[in-house]
Amino acid sequence: MKKGHWLFLTSICFLTSFSSVYAGNAPCRATFTLGTGYEYFASKRHIDNTDVQFGELGYDFTNHWGIEGFLGFFTTNSRLAIDADKEVNGTLFAIDAVYHFAPYHCIEPYILAGPGASSFNPNGTDANTEGNINGAVGAQIFISPCIAFRLEVRDFYTIVGGKNDVLANGGVSFLF
Repeated sequence: MKKGHWLFLTSICFLTSFSSVYAGNAPCRATFTLGTGYEYFASKRHIDNTDVQFGELGYDFTNHWGIEGFLGFFTTNSRLAIDADKEVNGTLFAIDAVYHFAPYHCIEPYILAGPGASSFNPNGTDANTEGNINGAVGAQIFISPCIAFRLEVRDFYTIVGGKNDVLANGGVSFLF
């Protein structure tokens, strides 16, 4: 294994060994997350895969149920010959219902789903803004009751044209 992989695995083992640190999602708590990820675009889009910076704002109604807003930004290149590597700026937006599973020590897995929109400028052959349905599976790894690392895989499915984009991401969550 590479040195970076060992460091990552050691960090996860260290973080999960704290039996006194438990997940912090609870009723009436707000969450703010900043992060980055890598977007794998559908081949039908004819644009390069790229990194995405994002922010999320959430609110927990119960220990299990909450709502969350996602806003991400990216810049990539068109792969269409007529665009000659023209730069494409984009925005991802989603509003999701979130279900937090019961925590295991400091790890709290979750799933989410909801409607969203993907915008591309210049738009090439796609519509400028397309509605989508998105879903994700992920986990928060709490290092304190108010701070967690977040790892997630999110699928953005555009119904018109059947485009399926996948975002693998991570970030840091702050709970208030």
